[in-house]
Parts: sequence; C-alpha cells; structure tokens
Amino acid sequence: VEAPPEGFRTCSVSVDGDTPARHFARPIIFVSARVHPGETPGQFAFLGFLRFLISDDPRAALLRQQFVFKMVPMLNPDGVARGHTRANIGGLDLNRCYGDANPGEHEGVFWVLEWLKHWTQQGELLFYLDMHAHAHTRGCVLYGNRLPSTLSQVWNVAFAKFCELNGPHFDFQGCEFPPNAEKETESCGRACVAALCRLSHAYTLECHYSIGRQAHPLEDPVGLDERCVHPGMNV
Repeated sequence: VEAPPEGFRTCSVSVDGDTPARHFARPIIFVSARVHPGETPGQFAFLGFLRFLISDDPRAALLRQQFVFKMVPMLNPDGVARGHTRANIGGLDLNRCYGDANPGEHEGVFWVLEWLKHWTQQGELLFYLDMHAHAHTRGCVLYGNRLPSTLSQVWNVAFAKFCELNGPHFDFQGCEFPPNAEKETESCGRACVAALCRLSHAYTLECHYSIGRQAHPLEDPVGLDERCVHPGMNV
C-alpha cells in the first residue's frame, strides 16, 4: 500500500482501513483544477478528462495501463462555496502561495504539495497539470517552464505540439514557456512544482471561457471504429 507523507497520516482517507494501493513501475500523472473558484472551464475540462479516463475507449485503457492518475477536481472548495473569483475563504490567491504554503492558510495547496514532494522522493512523479480558464487568448493553451537543459526543453515544448496535433481546440501558437508575465507567476503551482520536484513536464492548462478554436482539421486515427475521434467534441 501507499504510505502518505509524514504529518498527513492522520488525515489520509482510507477505505475499510486500507490506504490506496501503490503501483510500482507506473509513473504518476497529477491533475488538478479550480484553485481559482471562478475558472469553471478548467473544471469542465477536468471532468471531461476524468470521464474519458474511466471509459472503455482503447486510448483510455492504454493510459490506465501505463500510468497512475492522481486527480483533485477542486483545490479551493471554500472559495467556490463563497462565490469567490480567485481567492480562498481567507482572501488569498492559492496559486500564488506554493512557494511558502502552510496548512493554516493555504489548506489544499499545502497538502497537495506535500504529496507531490513525497511522490518525487519515491521516484514516481512524472507529470503535473493544473487546469485554469482565461479570456485573453484563443482556444486552449499550455503555459510551461524554461528548463536549463536543451533536451529537456525540447521535450517540454514538444508535448504542447503533440496536444495541438491531437486536439482541434488547442492552439500551440498561444503557448508560452514560461508565460510573459513570469514574475507574477513564479510562486504558482506550475513553476514551484517544476522546481521542487525537478519535473520537465509541469504545466498550466488555460481554457477560454467561450471561444473554442477549431482552426486545424485532424486526420482520423485508425482502430477506433465509430468512437468519437476527439473526446469532448460533442459535449
């Protein structure tokens, strides 16, 4: 079984007294949403991704065979309950607190970071994605980090290109590595997790509130029969 980080043991959720199973040799993919309460398109994308993952689609089955998915649909439930746009119940922007998060003021963010560091120490964490929403660029874009290694940066940017090749809503031209306003976001989840956990693949996904860009046609992949080629297209 998987043992939680020290200090989190009394808070860990268990089923019939058992902690979650630990899957050796399968890297962990972490996905979160709704750290900013008002950014509902991010959670919409999260729930669509979750629905796809647990489906019988052969692509989803392959992902489940290759990876372990750890998913947090709502990082800021108190802010959501209060109807806030960006802040938690204490008026703090949790996505600017990863650099000095504490359990008293930054609740969910603090414990998520503890788990991420724990999985890193175990050599299991591979990928981090935090889902958001925006209204200043078209379609869906990724914000990444500038990595010191040229080879790592190539793989970092290449992932975003693969997203465009497989998703009609995705706009590679709008992606930034890192965002132009990096000084304002250096304590966000994407930047801090990449630094603390030494991740090449740590991203923020930004989904537009209303504009879904479908500017590039995609070829139908083979072997999918009559399944939806691009999950979510008909939602």
